[in-house]
Amino acid sequence: MVLKSLRKKVSLKKTTAKKETKPKTNKTILKFVDEKELRLKNDSNTYVVIDYPVESEVISSCHYAVRVGASGDGYVELSFNNGEWFPCRFSSGYWWFDWTYFTPGEHFISARLVNPAGNIILQTQNRKCKVW
Repeated sequence: MVLKSLRKKVSLKKTTAKKETKPKTNKTILKFVDEKELRLKNDSNTYVVIDYPVESEVISSCHYAVRVGASGDGYVELSFNNGEWFPCRFSSGYWWFDWTYFTPGEHFISARLVNPAGNIILQTQNRKCKVW
């Protein structure tokens, strides 16, 4: 008899419990970026931004992986101190460049998004960093 009354209580709790509802979310995913770093072309979703190093970051190791976020409109290249452009590799949703053999001092890094035909789509402003 006690067992039956416990089952009734448990079943009542289950039926009277409110269903958990997930909050409605906007399906648009926003990525917040520094407006100085981003130049949009024709108000499209095309972008390229240097994530790391951050502005004025001090680098104290002999190797640094530069990380760039970009839309999937092409491939990414980097330039150091307004010099030659180097291709980046794509992995885990970002573009990467393994920076080694840099000299101590102040450096400027710029990234650009290039379409498969070799035309420049977007280019960032220079990102300043310092190497010890």
